[in-house]
Amino acid sequence: MVRIGIGRKAGFTLIELMIVVAIVGFLAAVAIPSYSSYVTRSKISEVTHSFDALATAAAEYHASLGYWPTNAPNQLASLSNRKASWAYVDNGVNNIRYRATIANITPSVDGCILIMNITYDLSRGYRKSWDRVASDLGDLYMPRE
Repeated sequence: MVRIGIGRKAGFTLIELMIVVAIVGFLAAVAIPSYSSYVTRSKISEVTHSFDALATAAAEYHASLGYWPTNAPNQLASLSNRKASWAYVDNGVNNIRYRATIANITPSVDGCILIMNITYDLSRGYRKSWDRVASDLGDLYMPRE
């Protein structure tokens, strides 16, 4: 702000206002995509936390009965269908796989598939891992091991 004379003030110049608008526009252009990516990842984390409950239930089932369950995932654990639809994929002697089809998150990930493997090893116990080959969820949104 520039002072003109005694007690009289002039406003901001046009160039100063244009610089402020350009800075705010640049920050918005960077922040909005980052924020939407952050929100998508947080919503997908709800699905991965549901997988944790499913993995625990399947491991307890296997530990108590000696074989893997073949019934629907919703019968093993309390799973919400708001963010994903759940399905049993297959099992072997030492592993089982479950699938979540993502829904109601964002158009970029809706319909994508996330597959969880649960493996039993006598020396290491039960391990949960993500099938990165069969899952078509992008690397940006895939959960870490």
